[in-house]
Amino acid sequence: MSAITIEGELVHYEVLGRGRAVILVHGWLGSWRYWMSTMKSLQSKSRVYALDLLGFGDSGRNPDRYSVQHQIALLNNFMEDLGIQKAALIGHGLGALVAAEYAYTYAARVPRLLLSNAPLYDPGDLPKRTEAARRASQHREREVSSAAARSDDQDINAPTIMSPGAAMRAALAEASRARANGQQTGAEDLPLDPTAAKKVLPAHNPLGSLLKNNSPEQLLLRCFKRSEENFAKLSVDVAKTDPTVLPLSVEHFDSGELLDRVRQLPMPTVVIHGSDDPIIPPPEGQLWNYITADRDQLLAVPLDGVRHFPMMEDERFLRLTNEFLDAPDVSKLEIKERWRRRTR
Repeated sequence: MSAITIEGELVHYEVLGRGRAVILVHGWLGSWRYWMSTMKSLQSKSRVYALDLLGFGDSGRNPDRYSVQHQIALLNNFMEDLGIQKAALIGHGLGALVAAEYAYTYAARVPRLLLSNAPLYDPGDLPKRTEAARRASQHREREVSSAAARSDDQDINAPTIMSPGAAMRAALAEASRARANGQQTGAEDLPLDPTAAKKVLPAHNPLGSLLKNNSPEQLLLRCFKRSEENFAKLSVDVAKTDPTVLPLSVEHFDSGELLDRVRQLPMPTVVIHGSDDPIIPPPEGQLWNYITADRDQLLAVPLDGVRHFPMMEDERFLRLTNEFLDAPDVSKLEIKERWRRRTR
């Protein structure tokens, strides 16, 4: 068992192997422990870290630090304290949310990203979001280019990419200016006032009620019967979970913003989701289309017959993680089940 103290809180982690750094971030049910098979699978070529987020496993409990933003800060400080300059991130559930947020803000530190059973929900306004998202992507590209030009003077920890909310507001502001000048923007259905972005794209938080109204054990029972081996494996660490961490971790969740983050991530990214997930519904066609648009280096993989824990349920997950870390082009990974963008 290894542990460090970060901002006065005990953070437990385990590490295996040597080589490039890979960090595994667990979800709402369990701890670092369910990554054991993944760690053993990757250790021959990688130095693999698996940590317990605050409120889980053997890490500290402090409800004041259970928000996603605090968990992101925890991950960043963890890398800093262990001298990890860059690391591939593999996140599951809550860990996928934290990893996506971290990769969006600190893109230079994440050479590639794998998200498993991430909370990807259709906010109900994807057609309206598409044009604004396209413009946000253009703003984002300009931000990345400017950041690269300033890289010699920029600290590696400084965020290099504007937040999704800022990008979307900038896109709307651009549409407003263009329309005020009599230009066609292609976004005439969007409001002129950039502060109205939240009205056009209202917060959508299906996780709030899910995690507020169900205990960790109740959620685990959705995934496995008590008689199943995986239930016994997970229940030990689920019992250690502070129940308050679940609702507090998603208090400010916005499904639309997460989709925009994933859509705009610059690094090679693989998104995996079990088709029979009883906790987070698997994405459907329009949502897959939204996040894969204009992304040559994003591979979407629905795993048939898999529930919420691909790393415990299916050998394909272990094969895919190994291939994902080595592939020059993740979009060309040979996976039987993959989402192929539908065109008209």
